Amino acid sequence: MSALGSHIRAVVFDFDGTLFHLPIDFAAFRREMGLTEEDKVGTALQDWTDAGDDERLAVVTRYERESVPAGRFTPGAQEALRALRTTHRVAVLTRNSRHSVTDALGDLADGLHIVGREDVKRLKPDPEGLFTALGLLDARPAESAMVGDTFHDVEAAKSAGLRSIVLRNPKLAYAPKGADVYIETLTELVEATSTGAETS
Repeated sequence: MSALGSHIRAVVFDFDGTLFHLPIDFAAFRREMGLTEEDKVGTALQDWTDAGDDERLAVVTRYERESVPAGRFTPGAQEALRALRTTHRVAVLTRNSRHSVTDALGDLADGLHIVGREDVKRLKPDPEGLFTALGLLDARPAESAMVGDTFHDVEAAKSAGLRSIVLRNPKLAYAPKGADVYIETLTELVEATSTGAETS
């Protein structure tokens, strides 16, 4: 199965874990935010978003942005962004702050459509962010693909009617189920696009 079929015109990337790895100090974050080990950060993010708790969300953004200098690109991410932007419409959708994405991507963020948590009311796995990204790209779900590493990305893609492509993340115990395609590296994605190679 080709990762990006000939009908795919737009690609929406997840950020953290897919394009870049943010080494956030979650132990310190949990202490400052009053979260226990059992509290899910994603659930807390949605709760603070629902409540319009800008003060808490600003703290989240601070931790994200402070972690960028010690972070790293996923192998092949920079090349994939450059290559795919010459052949496809490309956007980034993340539950992180848009500012952390622009900090991390640097010049690669210039002219790139980025949908962060500031831009939506419902975070992934809700499909709202994908519909927002597709609107910016002027693309239809049937001609678009979501590239991510977690079940949030797969569920959002399925709900919005996009092809779902999972990049295997060695930090995760297992890859999420239900994606259309699984790839080991972002280089595979570019090679499949340029050569018609098959991925499984």
